[in-house]
Amino acid sequence: MEYRRFPMSCECGGEPKQILAVGFSADREMVVHWRCPKCHRRVCTVRPLAECWNDCFGAPEAPEAPAGPPQETPDDLRFLHSIGVKFAE
Repeated sequence: MEYRRFPMSCECGGEPKQILAVGFSADREMVVHWRCPKCHRRVCTVRPLAECWNDCFGAPEAPEAPAGPPQETPDDLRFLHSIGVKFAE
């Protein structure tokens, strides 16, 4: 399985070597508990899931807007006619 690391660090700059617990808050945030190997402090990292995703994979690209109004096709016109849509002449 392929995955990307979730960036975390303590105030002292230490990075987790071992995770003690992972969970989710009622506000849909990821919660990670770990002990800093540098200063030995217990650290609780809490981050929104969208922020975690953006940190690992980058912000999603916005879809390109169409160049102009959608073009009607003969199939579109047949469908509209079949459900009773009438166009003014």
